[in-house]
Amino acid sequence: MASSDLPLAALTLILAALALSILVIAQTTTSYTSAYLSAPLELPTFLDAADFSIQENESYDRDLAHVPRLDDQTRLNRLLREIQKCGDDLREDLNRLLIGESGTRLRASARLLWASNRLQLEQRVRRLDLLRTRFLVLYMGLLAQGSVVPDKPVVEKSPERSVPKMALRPHLHHALTEGIVRKPPLRRLTTQAMGHSNTHIGGAQKMGWASVVNELQMSPLMHKRHASIDAAMANPP
Repeated sequence: MASSDLPLAALTLILAALALSILVIAQTTTSYTSAYLSAPLELPTFLDAADFSIQENESYDRDLAHVPRLDDQTRLNRLLREIQKCGDDLREDLNRLLIGESGTRLRASARLLWASNRLQLEQRVRRLDLLRTRFLVLYMGLLAQGSVVPDKPVVEKSPERSVPKMALRPHLHHALTEGIVRKPPLRRLTTQAMGHSNTHIGGAQKMGWASVVNELQMSPLMHKRHASIDAAMANPP
């Protein structure tokens, strides 16, 4: 009875292990198949990360030049070397998976194993982001402490100020300039001046006629004439 139960238990364990292995194989196949299909869409993300790392390294070099203290420069320089090394490793891994160093297509074997290759690339990118964060935190701490010398603002000169004054005045011929100098200035007549002159002239004429009338009225000849006229009117013929 016991001998008959032993093969049944062993058979059950074998079937359970087989079902479990089939399940694992199915999950692995599904993950690799989905990774194979999504590889062309996910590859540009890692390529952009590698290209962006090169640009960031150049900006970090410029930031490092603003740190005057030697020990601060040493710490930042060490982090910068690690960032550059991690970026270079990422670029080497991508070149190993691509067709050609500057290509954008994966090899057939790299695409089949894209699930494992993607995991390795994600670890590279994650470490690269961690080093960048540490660099920025350290640099911002130095900036808050005043240990970073900022750039002096560059004042651009206006092109109008750089033009010489002689260029604003055109050169005239000597005869024309001599004629302008010798020519007398024209009298400028304004409405106010003309009105003032007319009023003055009219007042002078009125004062002249009044003086003439007064002289005629005060002359003895006029008095005699008025007297003769009055006598002739008083004694009619």
